[in-house]
Amino acid sequence: MTGLRFLLAGVVLAGHVLTLGRFFEAQGVYEAADASSMASAAAVSSFFLLSGFVLAWNASPSDTALRFWRRRVVKIFPNHAVTWALMLGLLMVTGTAALLPVPDPGLGEAVRNLLLVHAWVPAMTDFSSVNPVTWSISCEAFFYLLFPLLIRPVRAVPARLLWPVIALVAGAVVTMPMVAMAVTDEAAPGSWSPLSTERWWLIYFFPPVRLLEFILGLVLARAVQLDRWPALRPAWPLLALAAVFAVRPELPEEYVWGAATCLPVAALIPALATRDIQGRESRLGRRGLVLLGEASFALYMVHFPVLYAIRVLLDRRTFDTVTATLLSVAVSALCVAVSLLLWRGVEVPMMRRFARPGGRSTPPARPATPDDRTAPLRQEDPAP
Repeated sequence: MTGLRFLLAGVVLAGHVLTLGRFFEAQGVYEAADASSMASAAAVSSFFLLSGFVLAWNASPSDTALRFWRRRVVKIFPNHAVTWALMLGLLMVTGTAALLPVPDPGLGEAVRNLLLVHAWVPAMTDFSSVNPVTWSISCEAFFYLLFPLLIRPVRAVPARLLWPVIALVAGAVVTMPMVAMAVTDEAAPGSWSPLSTERWWLIYFFPPVRLLEFILGLVLARAVQLDRWPALRPAWPLLALAAVFAVRPELPEEYVWGAATCLPVAALIPALATRDIQGRESRLGRRGLVLLGEASFALYMVHFPVLYAIRVLLDRRTFDTVTATLLSVAVSALCVAVSLLLWRGVEVPMMRRFARPGGRSTPPARPATPDDRTAPLRQEDPAP
């Protein structure tokens, strides 16, 4: 699961370097990269599902809401505060929006971003303010606030009703784009985006809508714990995900932003988790990938400021395909290096000092029995 987190953060990084870095002279590169938006959206959806799954798996009946909230604040806020200050400083120094067509944030937008409530405002000046990727952390903060209230009814669901509940929540996820289409206007003619701001916000950024994926992750974890998840090889969800990407040109734009890819991803996570708790070998469990997975939240938080700074330093120049490709690889490597510094210098010390989760059992190294399925995964660390 930890190695998977790095791959997901890497998908978001690659998509942003390509589509926001704008290093390429050839416009055909951006046309060919049309699927990158759906890939990044699928990665974020995976984070929300994984967040619910891992938190439910590690939840202890003896834990309190206050202790849980303290651990979550210590996990996400130090990295957020550092990258928020860095990005705000860059905006103040450069006085220009180098990556997104959004005005520089005012005091209200900056404060709402710092407090992680900006995803609740249906305006790009808010949900894309300061460090724009933090809209998903605004959603996560909402999930964390509700988690102590949600985990009890999830635990109370009888085993025979788990699959009907999974179907109900998955159906709600798939239905939400249609609801958004019914209650919001279409994009104005000539708009830079195929979706109106209100529709895009309601489908992709609005925390209560994204809560459905988090709840689905909770219920999936319970299904695995109670041995109600089928013996499904990860290859099958991956094939289904590939099929969704293959039909991307035929999908309504409203479904590109998570709903189309949610169900294959929702099947992939418990399939991978089952292999993990059975102690089966996986490339995702290699030491280097796990280390990068540990720093994946830092990578998610710091990559936009780094990309912004590089874009300003290069005066928004474009390059031939070979040069732009090498530059994209170098910028991606720089983002990973900076994320390791942020993780080691800020996140790890803060977690060691203030987030003491208490004793937890070690994941079983042998094939899991039904009793083992309440043991935790490798760590309680669901943030992107």
